[in-house]
Amino acid sequence: MSVLTLLMCLFTVVLYLFLFVVRKDIQVVAVSRKGGKAAIALFSLVIILVMLFTEETFDNRLRGIVSGLLFLSFVFDSRGLAEDRLIIHPLNIRGILYQEVDRVVLYQESKDHWIKMNFFRRGIRGPMLKFDRPMEELVLYLTEHLKEGTPIDVLVDQEPKDH
Repeated sequence: MSVLTLLMCLFTVVLYLFLFVVRKDIQVVAVSRKGGKAAIALFSLVIILVMLFTEETFDNRLRGIVSGLLFLSFVFDSRGLAEDRLIIHPLNIRGILYQEVDRVVLYQESKDHWIKMNFFRRGIRGPMLKFDRPMEELVLYLTEHLKEGTPIDVLVDQEPKDH
């Protein structure tokens, strides 16, 4: 077994441990695209199977399996709200501290049950997160964790009533 293969295996183990720690830290998980995750999982499975059946040496087979597992790690990434910060990218454990957030906007369309959340930090809009939680629960969570005085704008799109 080569040094490169050992380093790839070690990197993969550390990556999965890191993703597990980040996921465990998130209290309110943001919704992600199910279709994209299914495609990534299928692609990873294809890579692993092709490498298992086409490669001759153990070293190359192991590299193929590790490569498939690296692609599969994208399925386990998470974004959401942690105890003291917003995690907007799974490989950035620091995230955005709640004290740095200037304003939060929550939006719910009448046809969707998802709540879209945008936040502003230093006057710049951050990435949008989607949540599959009741609006009241999300507002309560944010009021408990954001610094005092941070405005939370709640926008609910309602369909017009027929008379």
